[in-house]
Amino acid sequence: MLNKTLFNIPPADISPNPHNPRLIFDDEGMAELKKSISEVGILVPLTVYENTKEFPKTKYILLDGERRLRVAKELNMATVPANVIEEPRDITQNILYMFNIHHYRKEWELFPTALKLEVIIKALKTDNESQLSNFTGVSRSTIRRCKVLLWYPPKYRNILMDRRGKVSTDFFIELYPIAFRLSQEEEFDYPVGLEKLVDKLIDIFQDGKVVVDVKEFREIRRAMGYYQDTGNFNSFKEKMMTFLSRPQETLEIFASPELEANQARRNIIRYVSYLIANLSTIEPDMISDLMIVEQLEKLDDILDSILIKLE
Repeated sequence: MLNKTLFNIPPADISPNPHNPRLIFDDEGMAELKKSISEVGILVPLTVYENTKEFPKTKYILLDGERRLRVAKELNMATVPANVIEEPRDITQNILYMFNIHHYRKEWELFPTALKLEVIIKALKTDNESQLSNFTGVSRSTIRRCKVLLWYPPKYRNILMDRRGKVSTDFFIELYPIAFRLSQEEEFDYPVGLEKLVDKLIDIFQDGKVVVDVKEFREIRRAMGYYQDTGNFNSFKEKMMTFLSRPQETLEIFASPELEANQARRNIIRYVSYLIANLSTIEPDMISDLMIVEQLEKLDDILDSILIKLE
């Protein structure tokens, strides 16, 4: 970005950027910004470039600062401080400029970011998270979540854009491991079978009787992992079909004694490994508390009893 120079420019001479990833403006945040600007003015200059196109008719196009520009127009400010930079050579560079300007600032809403990231992915012909992060300045974890949202069929994009809707980006992110695995099966093939699955789960979630929180999908994921590990994935598919077809069905359909036993076994392995790693290196004085000693003695008795049975 060359030739950066600070000017005071009339807000009417600046048009919003048509490629801005920020498509959602929080009312409360805008009100706070308006109050701040009315009291102390615009402290962070806007970033614009000179418009060489016939449309729009304004002299400048905005690259960064749409919230500040909107407030300035509402407050009828005569001018706003703005850094004028070189015009981006194409849409891809335009979006990359905006990504990089926001690198050290609050991130945009996730799905609008995903839509602009999609343009970059097509232009660079790669969805490699490391490369995309280097180009845009967006964290790899955010890019990964954006790619999850972009994986779903296009019909869900209007839902994802509705920030006030109950079905948020979190819903689709939590559902993704289940949806992705099932999309590989004939009954839920992408996109038609997958859409039937997602539509039904949206209905169940919006009803709010069976699934109240998106994190509850993790119970289904846990069951899916168990049936896949045990080579019995068809049983999981049957349970899922039943769950989708019976409005009164609960998440208990995915539970089973074998699954709970398997989970208990995994927990035991995890916690025993943790205890071994920590108890073998800890100083005895650090655990000399009477209650801790009593708990360790109880643990010792239980372990002795289990080892005798195993022998």
